[in-house]
Amino acid sequence: MKTTSPAKRETESKKGASASIQTRLDDDRVSELLDVAAEVFIEHGFEGASTNEIARRGNCSKTTLYARYPTKEKLFLAVVERRMESILSEFATTLQPDPPIEQTLNEYGFDLLQLVLSENQRGMVRVISMESSKFPHLAKRFYELGPGRGVAFLASYMEEQIRRHRLVKESPQMMAEHLMSLITGGYVRWTMLGLPDNVSLKEKKRRVSAAVEMFLRAYSTRIGGPTKYSHAGQ
Repeated sequence: MKTTSPAKRETESKKGASASIQTRLDDDRVSELLDVAAEVFIEHGFEGASTNEIARRGNCSKTTLYARYPTKEKLFLAVVERRMESILSEFATTLQPDPPIEQTLNEYGFDLLQLVLSENQRGMVRVISMESSKFPHLAKRFYELGPGRGVAFLASYMEEQIRRHRLVKESPQMMAEHLMSLITGGYVRWTMLGLPDNVSLKEKKRRVSAAVEMFLRAYSTRIGGPTKYSHAGQ
């Protein structure tokens, strides 16, 4: 059997470590470029965004940019996917199945409200809204990568709460959509048109609490809930 000398193994080990470090640096660089691309897309829209501008602001060559993202569509979807992955990982720590459902949904609801009202999220939604008639496939992919996955994630939480007899046996998908609509409706939707978000933090928490309470009146199995649901799941 052929053996490898200690010196050769050490050299190969160093090469592997160097490659690992380079990979991490490359990933960091990609994250920087996607952040820059997000800024340009939000400022100019999908059609108006220039890859030249993205490359200039990102301090990279167009060749480097095109090597990883051959089309502007692929670049835009990479921006959306990276953002949605980050958001969903944050919500994963909020929607834990064991704590009281009211506590969990209030924490989730406030985080969701803050996300929807953030400048970056409103900017991305406005870009999609403006371009959806010309590029309907982008709107579809945006929903699949973001809101659609968010609904599915919340629905899986609802399904677990149904299994634990905390919620009535209704469609988890419908429950998730109802709660999200209660939280992100009202004045929130009008901020997408550019109206200022001038609601105080205290008022936001009160609105989320009211939305969660309304949701639980409809779907909770707790004692004192609506009569037709009080024995559901038993």
